Amino acid sequence: MDNKVQRHDVKPELFITTDNRHLVHINISSPGIPNLLLHRQLTVSRGQVHLVQIDPSYRLNHTESSQKAILIQSDKEIVVYGVNRELHSDDGYLALPTDALGKEYYTISYSPSYYYTLFTIIGVYNDTFVSIHLPNTHHLNVTLNGHTYYRNQWINLTLNRFSTLEISSVRDLTGSHILSDKPVGVLSGNKKAVVGNTGGSRDHLVEMLLPVASWGKRFATIPIPERHNVGDMFRFLASEENTNIIVNGIIEGKPFHDNIKIAKAGHFVQKHYSSGLYSHVVSDKPISLFQFSLTQQKGGIDLADPSLITIPPIEQYAAHYTFTTPEYSLGNYTNYFMFVVKNSLKHGLRLDHHQLPRNTIYHHIPGTHLVAGYIKISVGTHSVTNINHTVVGGILFGKAKLESYGFPVGLLLKPVNSGCQARAMEYGDEIDNDCDGEVDEEKCDRKDDDGDGRIDEDCRCCAPEVVGMYS
Repeated sequence: MDNKVQRHDVKPELFITTDNRHLVHINISSPGIPNLLLHRQLTVSRGQVHLVQIDPSYRLNHTESSQKAILIQSDKEIVVYGVNRELHSDDGYLALPTDALGKEYYTISYSPSYYYTLFTIIGVYNDTFVSIHLPNTHHLNVTLNGHTYYRNQWINLTLNRFSTLEISSVRDLTGSHILSDKPVGVLSGNKKAVVGNTGGSRDHLVEMLLPVASWGKRFATIPIPERHNVGDMFRFLASEENTNIIVNGIIEGKPFHDNIKIAKAGHFVQKHYSSGLYSHVVSDKPISLFQFSLTQQKGGIDLADPSLITIPPIEQYAAHYTFTTPEYSLGNYTNYFMFVVKNSLKHGLRLDHHQLPRNTIYHHIPGTHLVAGYIKISVGTHSVTNINHTVVGGILFGKAKLESYGFPVGLLLKPVNSGCQARAMEYGDEIDNDCDGEVDEEKCDRKDDDGDGRIDEDCRCCAPEVVGMYS
């Protein structure tokens, strides 16, 4: 998206890695811009990171309809991160595969915008009809193809494969409702924003949004690491009317409680919480939860800057991740892996096949069997798993002088809100086979491990031995 800074023109970047043991062949293409066709072929293997720089002309500008989508294809599974970096203006996002995209989204930005709030819709299929319902934001106006649209109005258009539509406004675009008849991708955030009142520096904000079908009702939050006084900003975004949210947390050993009510779909509530808060968020209807790191303190040593982070729903935690750290414009970031794991299995957590450092601090998430924390990690590619085959939540965050980035390292992207249907189980299939909101929670030990009155109905591993049978 738009992140152009006067007198600078840094190339946007794609970071591509894999956990596959075999060589992975990748093709990157775009019909793109006349006289600037994009076509590259490359290979990557486990432990490698391939950095692909994209011509800055692919960066969108204000409200723009164009053909700037980039297609990445591979013969085996890969992980892709987009990084939109200018000097002292940077953020990144986990790129979602096309089979995880949806037909309904609500956008997220931050206001005051400083420059502009933004969202971009990416066409995946030809002849995709898209309707955009602008939010009820005072003085909102968007001019597209010579026509000006105002708050609460609809924008209707057709997108084709590789189409990109960026909508830009100085007013807050949060809650713009996107509906399409075929799956599309959506990026959302700000060109540059000041978050909070801690200082005056600005930073780019971007995430690739989860479709509403993948939103959740339970979340665990972790404060931005090693920021002691500024706190974090959160936006709770509703998908249905009359949504009730409860936040229970612990701040330096003391209980914390907050009740939130959101009256309409697409509306949001913004909260500024303590840098010490570890919390459990429970909603009676699906929501999307976003965390903003605040602007670096003026004249302080608390290095960081704004970034936008999607908090993964607990329902979407996966069992294994491979990820890589982006590059800082002036050297290296200080990088952190922020994690959530079941308390009884925390010592089975492995980073690059090694136990976490002995001095790792685990914080209890109230009302759950989960603990959370963070560790510093080195520059490069990493893998995370748990030897007990349990799911883990993970966020990658990096900070440096006047720059920060943050995004989830991965998630399942199951359509948990389109109606769960019980299905036959395969061991460790990372599917909620019994529709209880948990994935592979049983041990297959002939016991009711999750207390739901059923035995071995959603197992991690492995088939129990058959006893008492004779040939």
